[in-house]
Amino acid sequence: MKLQENADLTSYNTLRVPARAAKLVRLRSEKKLKELIKSGFFESDTLPLGDGSNLLFVKKNIGSAIKNEILGSEIVKETKETVLIKVSSGQNWHELVLFATKNNWSGLENMAYIPGTVGGAAVGNIAAYGQNQEDVFESLTAIDLKTGKLEKFLKSDCRFSYRESIFKRELKDKYFVTTVTYLLSKTPQYDVSYHSRYESLADELAKVATPPYSIHDIARAVTALRQYKLPDWNTVGTAGSFFKNPLVGKRQLKKLLNAIPELQYYPAEKLSYLPPDEMGNDSFQLKVPAGRLLEELGWKDKKIGNVGTFERHALVIINYGGTGREIYEFSEMMREDVKKNFGIDLEYEVRII
Repeated sequence: MKLQENADLTSYNTLRVPARAAKLVRLRSEKKLKELIKSGFFESDTLPLGDGSNLLFVKKNIGSAIKNEILGSEIVKETKETVLIKVSSGQNWHELVLFATKNNWSGLENMAYIPGTVGGAAVGNIAAYGQNQEDVFESLTAIDLKTGKLEKFLKSDCRFSYRESIFKRELKDKYFVTTVTYLLSKTPQYDVSYHSRYESLADELAKVATPPYSIHDIARAVTALRQYKLPDWNTVGTAGSFFKNPLVGKRQLKKLLNAIPELQYYPAEKLSYLPPDEMGNDSFQLKVPAGRLLEELGWKDKKIGNVGTFERHALVIINYGGTGREIYEFSEMMREDVKKNFGIDLEYEVRII
C-alpha cells in the first residue's frame, strides 16, 4: 500500500482530465483495505478508482481516492461442463476475457475489449454484442467500508438491471468489491446475431475466421469491431459511450420511428430484434440507440472548442485538451438537444465527480 499526497489523477482517468486528490492510496490486498478502514481513512468521502474508464472529473480537486490494484484469480470448482472462476476486482476485464477464451471457457467472449476492471464490470453490469455480465455472474465479495466486514452478494442481492446494480444505487460508495465469481461453460454458447445500422458480428466473424468458429474467433471479431468504431483510449482522451441507451415505451417508440424510420430497437434486457407486433403494451420497455439519436441531430464528428465526438460514433466524446467542466458542458448540450427534439432525457453512463 502506497500513500501519495496531492496526487495527480490525470493518468488515472481515460478522458485525461486534470484533477488532483489530497490523498491517493494504491491498494493491493484486502488486508490493507481493512487496515485503512480501521485507521479512519473512509470517514470522509473517498473515491474508488479502477481503470478510470467510466469517470469524468468536473472538480479539479477531490479529497481521498483509492486505486484498486488487487489482482489474481483462482478456479473454485471445475466439472466436465463448467468452470467456476473467482477473480480479484482490480484485474483488467479484457485480460480476463482473453484468459477465458484461451482456455475455451465460454460466456465472456462477446464482451472483449471493454476497458475497465472486473469490479467495475460487475458494478456497472456491462453487456455487449448480445452477451451480458449478469448471465454468467455467480457472486461477489465486498467489504463494508464502515465495519470492515467482508460480505458475499449473490446475483439476486445485486439487483442487476441495464447498466445498473445495487452498488450504483443504494450501496453506492458504501462497499468495496474485492472479488467476482463467474460460472463459465466449457461448451461454446455462440451468439453472433448482433447487428446494427453499421455493423454485423456475423459479417465481421467471417472476415477474421472460418467455420467452425471458436470462442476465441468471436472475441477477435468483437475486438476488431470495437477497435474500428471506438477511439483508442490509450492514445486519445475518451470514456467510450458517454450516455446509456434510453428505454422507451411502445407509444414513444412509434413517434421516434416516424422521425427516424430505420431506427433500431430491442427489448431492454437482450439485444435481439423484436417485431412491432410483438412489442406488447406501452409499459413494455424497449431500448433505442442513443448514438443514432445524436447522429440524427448532427453530433457525430462535431467539435466545439477542446471537446468533440468521434468521427465514427456520436455517442463517444473525445477530449482534445479540455477541462472536465468543458466536457460536461459539451455533454449537457447533447442532452438538451435530444430532449428538445425527441423528448428523451439521456442518462449518463459515466460517473461525474
